[in-house]
Amino acid sequence: MVAAFSLLAVGTSLIGTLLAFSEFFKEQLKSGTLHSPPTEKGNWWRSNKTNVTAVTMVVAPSLFVSTAFPDSFSAATDIAGGYCMTVLYGVLPPAMAWAMHKREPELYGQKEFLNANVALLLAELFACGIVVEQILQDIPALHS
Repeated sequence: MVAAFSLLAVGTSLIGTLLAFSEFFKEQLKSGTLHSPPTEKGNWWRSNKTNVTAVTMVVAPSLFVSTAFPDSFSAATDIAGGYCMTVLYGVLPPAMAWAMHKREPELYGQKEFLNANVALLLAELFACGIVVEQILQDIPALHS
């Protein structure tokens, strides 16, 4: 049961990533030279050339890396969880709030502004501390 749940969890994550990347590449291809408007309604390749190319651009490198380096998924999730998620949800929100407070100081009283800055600084330091801790844990792993 746990294996099936894990497989479905990874599968849904991959489907979301595949769709997001392929849509991004479709937009890039449409603005580039590969896109030509379909002239014949019956020709499948002409009408789906951009879609197939975008999906291939996403699937082919992923399939190559996963085949060549089978343990790369574990390393990628460690990096994503240890660094990317910490920066995205720990470091950036206090930095954005700090910038908002600096840009619009008239919306807050002096006491609230000072309290908010102290709280944002503490949150930022805590998040940066987590990133530094992760770096210190990963340095010995690089040497082995």
